[in-house]
Amino acid sequence: MKNYKNSFTFKLKRHFLEVLRTKTSDHSVAMGFAIGSFVAILPTPGISILIGIAIVAIFKKINKYALFLAMIVWNIWTLAPIYWASYEIGQAIFGDSEVVVWEFEQLDQVFEYTRRFMVGNLFLSIPISVLSYFLVRAGVRRYKRNRV
Repeated sequence: MKNYKNSFTFKLKRHFLEVLRTKTSDHSVAMGFAIGSFVAILPTPGISILIGIAIVAIFKKINKYALFLAMIVWNIWTLAPIYWASYEIGQAIFGDSEVVVWEFEQLDQVFEYTRRFMVGNLFLSIPISVLSYFLVRAGVRRYKRNRV
């Protein structure tokens, strides 16, 4: 297990340095990481990579390495507490509101859980993405300043 962990951290550091060494602007790298963070945090299992590819294809100035690095950073181990917090925030927002009555009780429960989770997830993903933008931009600026 230790070799895997060292290998993973080595690869992560190597990819992060590749992002820092690109000739793009600080804004492009930070925006790529922030958008990648937003997409990765949203509960889109299986299609987040496709969403990332579409974003890179549409917006050419976004740093694609930073976007996909963010998706690597936000893996299942880092997202588990965020998803839990998403539901708790949704629970705090909606409280004991009435459940929409469907023909099947299971649909009521699915709708209620999904509504709470998605709203809470938006309340978390937006500030985390904005914060990651500023942190990555400051880190890239510091790296480029020390490198020169």
